[in-house]
Amino acid sequence: MKLIRLNKSDGTWDELNSQWSDQCNDYQEDFESYASASLSTLANECDEGDADLDTGVFALQDEGGVFHSACFLNCTFLKGYTGKVLRVRHLVLSPYYDFEDLELEDYAITLAHAFSAIFEISNGTLNSQHLKIHYRSPYDRTFFAAFALTMKNSSEFKSVESKGMWLHITKA
Repeated sequence: MKLIRLNKSDGTWDELNSQWSDQCNDYQEDFESYASASLSTLANECDEGDADLDTGVFALQDEGGVFHSACFLNCTFLKGYTGKVLRVRHLVLSPYYDFEDLELEDYAITLAHAFSAIFEISNGTLNSQHLKIHYRSPYDRTFFAAFALTMKNSSEFKSVESKGMWLHITKA
């Protein structure tokens, strides 16, 4: 899976909305009310035309073109940090993950793919030494806190801490 930047003018934003609307319909759910707070924020933040190089709406897409998640990424300087910080906000999974009867492992695998893709983009397009991932739910907090325990032993990370509803990561 890969993380791609969505844009209203190239059709990628519409494609995500079309896929997720179809998924809602498959479960007799209303797309307009599905994750409306996060999706309306993502719609407002989504680029239209020229991309803002330090911010954008990104989606996790598999090899078949299916969108599994979307989020807002913002790379900026923050007080208390040296260098830029990549903040991950409004991480939302596709309706399939909300409405299908899945094992927790399926959810965890998708979150792991999202984290891996976000980490990769922090080494390239949105280059940053630090990452802050906002949890969307208590399960996300539990998952990423457990994930953080294993990451602390990796030579790739200087520090990994779960604080409140945020995962704070500083790369080595």
